[in-house]
Amino acid sequence: MNQTTHASKDLKKSAATSRISYAFGAFGHDIFYATLSAYFITFITSHLFNTGDAAQNNRMVLYITQLIAGLRIVELIIAPFIGNMIDNTKTRRGKFKPWVVAGGTISSLALLILFTDMGGLNKTNPVLYLIIFVFIYITMNIFYSFKDIGFWSMVPVLSFSSEEREKTATFARINSTIGANIVGVVIMPIVLFFSLHRNGGAGDNRGWFWFAFIVALLGVLTVLAVAFGTHEIESDLRKNTEKTGFKDILKVLTKNDQLMAIALSYVLYTTGISILNAS
Repeated sequence: MNQTTHASKDLKKSAATSRISYAFGAFGHDIFYATLSAYFITFITSHLFNTGDAAQNNRMVLYITQLIAGLRIVELIIAPFIGNMIDNTKTRRGKFKPWVVAGGTISSLALLILFTDMGGLNKTNPVLYLIIFVFIYITMNIFYSFKDIGFWSMVPVLSFSSEEREKTATFARINSTIGANIVGVVIMPIVLFFSLHRNGGAGDNRGWFWFAFIVALLGVLTVLAVAFGTHEIESDLRKNTEKTGFKDILKVLTKNDQLMAIALSYVLYTTGISILNAS
């Protein structure tokens, strides 16, 4: 009886640890997304390009915003292939966690670099700055996509219990919502706290860098929490004996009218959001 009681307590403790760790991961995940989708473009348009040459500033901002809009659309196209790569992954650490950790760490470091002027290249060598920007932004987007898909695909493998999976998903969504919304509350106080010049309440590059540093640090810490606080459960139902290739994905996408309609509507939605953010 005592052994059964202890086993039950250990199981509940393990489930609670997994639930909290995954929820913390969702919190950091959406802090990162909110920073990238809403406030990174603010940094680009309002703080990064201030050379004194208005025409040059406007031209560089236009190039950057158009690149971001284009790359966001490309990201939608490659997402199914990223999902396929994750689905075919087999490691000692599981199918999803390696991508969550690698994606979260690399995308966080890339975001931190993007919140700098790259040693003044934005002024001294704008062309080189654009080349480096494109490379780092693509790298960040790809690894963020790996993390995003891998992270939200973990819920079914965290527990055999449907009730526990529902609790885990609910906790995660609540914390992701908090993470996404808290950025708008804390961003300017943090930016101004670290800024040398307030600039009418807008802060300076130093303040924005340290805000990005906090976001990047949270990004790394939260994926580590997921890595060490959760456990992927193996099940015969999850074993995929037949690998899905890229051609199979294309067949599914092109032959399923309903799926294509949903995909097209999401592409149009994301295109509109990207154009709006870039304007």
